[in-house]
Amino acid sequence: MKLLTMIAVGLGATCVLAQDTLLTAEEFNSLIVNKTFRAKAVNGKTYDVQLREGGSAVVSVDYNDVGRWRPNGPSGYCTSWNKQTMTENCYVIARREGKLAVLSADGKVGSWIDGIR
Repeated sequence: MKLLTMIAVGLGATCVLAQDTLLTAEEFNSLIVNKTFRAKAVNGKTYDVQLREGGSAVVSVDYNDVGRWRPNGPSGYCTSWNKQTMTENCYVIARREGKLAVLSADGKVGSWIDGIR
């Protein structure tokens, strides 16, 4: 049985597996902020995300959308989009199984980061 650990992230908590390694703030800023990361969702969709310095965000999937993002702890972020649901959703990025995973608040993998440019 895998041990679950609760990690406080900002105002919420994210559940991560014991073998997960959260990105440090420095890693998050150098790997994610002002870069485009390509992610493959567990449902098979591939999308590109840009989290820009200053809080603007862009996503390209079947369509393009713009919105806002904010940091949420050293390895987490929250987004809200103009076309998608207006509810803010928060995620954390962790190393799992040798890859970067985008985890939802319950610790489930929503997507795997496929590349960063």
